[in-house]
Amino acid sequence: MKKRRFRNAAILMLTVALLGGCNMKSAGSYYKEGLDYFKGGDYTNAEASLSKALEINGERADYYINYAMTLIQLGKYNEALQYFDRGILDKDNSIVNKNNKTAYRGKGVAYFKSHDYENAIEQFNKALAIDELSDLNLDILYYKGSSQVKAGLFKKAAETYTAILKEKPSDAFTYYSRAYAYRRYGEYEKSLEDYDKAIKLDGSNYDYYFGKCFLLVEKGDTDEAAAALNMAATLKGTTQEDNFNLAKVHYYMGDYDNALAEFSEASQNGFAEAYFFLGSIFEQKEDYKNAVNNYKLYITNEADITSAAVYNQLAFCLIKLNNYEEALSYIQTGLNYNDIAFNQSLQRNEIVVYENMGDYEKASELMKVYLEGYPNDEAALAENEFIKTRLPEVSTPHEE
Repeated sequence: MKKRRFRNAAILMLTVALLGGCNMKSAGSYYKEGLDYFKGGDYTNAEASLSKALEINGERADYYINYAMTLIQLGKYNEALQYFDRGILDKDNSIVNKNNKTAYRGKGVAYFKSHDYENAIEQFNKALAIDELSDLNLDILYYKGSSQVKAGLFKKAAETYTAILKEKPSDAFTYYSRAYAYRRYGEYEKSLEDYDKAIKLDGSNYDYYFGKCFLLVEKGDTDEAAAALNMAATLKGTTQEDNFNLAKVHYYMGDYDNALAEFSEASQNGFAEAYFFLGSIFEQKEDYKNAVNNYKLYITNEADITSAAVYNQLAFCLIKLNNYEEALSYIQTGLNYNDIAFNQSLQRNEIVVYENMGDYEKASELMKVYLEGYPNDEAALAENEFIKTRLPEVSTPHEE
């Protein structure tokens, strides 16, 4: 009798286990579900599903890699790097090479997004060294070129864009990108030639005219710069984006009254960048309160800020309003971008803040670092002498 009860209980337990098993999803099911969420832009649910897939099966490199790619979309860059590393294997076969290439590319993107451009370049080079998945190479080269520009390696960036143009000789955006790289290391004629090629290939892109204008201003050719803006002003656009770009044309022309109204309308139509230009116009008018408000609106509404410009300008306006503590917080945020175009100005403003707060010892410490990086800044050298006069005198021991 006891044996029968034991057998019946065992059958019941097995039945429950089997029924429960019917409701359990496999690692592959969670993985597929996660990829579907990812493709649909639902990265929170993608993270949850891919995490479950890894809990069930932690032996699949592709699971780690796609989970890491999801973490990038959620802004979890350091965590993503750890999972990419777990997906990289020290083996030499086609499947492993494909996974490794994808992982190295992913690591490069994670470093790029976290503004660590030197490490990003290193990872992109590792990805490019793998022969498999050659269709990814152009994408990786674009990222590499952007990383080199951000790191101030303009000549190397131009070489990277040249490599892209060998594969895509009619790509206007690459000519535009190389033109900027040429411009930043003083190859003005090559830069102008590339801007003209970009415009010839795609004459409807306002950014190409703006880039040409900035180059010509740097060359001191203001008449030709004005002509480039006039060409942009003649573009026949009918969309809200065209109206936003026309506002930029008026802004660069110095027609702030028209630009102000046009940017105000653009901001209401969802163009977050319009707030940045509104802030700049108010800054030019020395209306620093309105400038601050608009710069903050830009930070709040822009999903992907790739430049430290707004933090630099916001800090400048806050300094003008004697709001030094808040200015310092935005300076530090801006410095985290490691943006070569604004690092010098941000560091300089940081020194100004500490001076105005009366902390001359901190200002002196920062000035020492600043002058190591920018030893020919005569204004800073003079300011350093002033800071020295505000430091407490160093007492020396004396005999009694």
